[in-house]
Amino acid sequence: MNIIVFIKQVADSEARIVISGDKLSLEIENKYAMNFFDEFAVEEALRIKGKIKESVVTVVSYGSSKVSEALKTAIAMGADRAFLIDGGVSPDEDPLYRAEILSAFAKKEGFDLILAGKQAIDDELAAIGPMAAELLHIPHISAATKLDILDGKILVEHDSEGGKETVEVALPALVTAQKGLNEPRVPLITGVMRAMKTTVPLIDPETLGVPHEGRVRVLSYESPPKRPPVTIVEGGTPEEKVKNLIRLLKEEARVL
Repeated sequence: MNIIVFIKQVADSEARIVISGDKLSLEIENKYAMNFFDEFAVEEALRIKGKIKESVVTVVSYGSSKVSEALKTAIAMGADRAFLIDGGVSPDEDPLYRAEILSAFAKKEGFDLILAGKQAIDDELAAIGPMAAELLHIPHISAATKLDILDGKILVEHDSEGGKETVEVALPALVTAQKGLNEPRVPLITGVMRAMKTTVPLIDPETLGVPHEGRVRVLSYESPPKRPPVTIVEGGTPEEKVKNLIRLLKEEARVL
């Protein structure tokens, strides 16, 4: 079975991030890691490989050369191959372009199953997986919490509104991973040594036949508004507090 895993490298959750003076870029501390949800996707691919003999796990990402670190983490975990689609110094942030690039790679390589994290923790779009599935004309199931492969089909349990739903689809298919699908492994020292010796091949996006249209442009970055100070509603009795609250909503908040 050929399994492809889409991953993304994101700023570490503890990294210092500052908006530049012109508000057109971000100054990010040099702390990066594999996207949180992508770890579950890599782990699930490796578990499938452990059950189905002769399976091959390929991880791929689009971005700058820094992304090699996340790809090597996947190699250390046990992935067989890793590829970096070279986005240059400033990779295009257009999610549709990213989906086009990744799906073009998958189509060129061939696959039975594609796995990805349900969303990236930096932009929270949750869009790449579904868009890639549409571009490849294959079924897609999001936020999987359980996955089984049965005779050319996959049985997936995933989160749905108000509970969980179990879906069966034929392969090839694309599944995005949710927390709870598994427990990602910590790479063994042998895996780390293998990753250190691995050279991640660079792929020129032009060889994938996807035109770069530049459809998305950052106009500005803005910090979230500061929270207003908390006002304590005075009053000796509950009735007095309610009256004072209504007065504050009318006179200060001006919402009544």
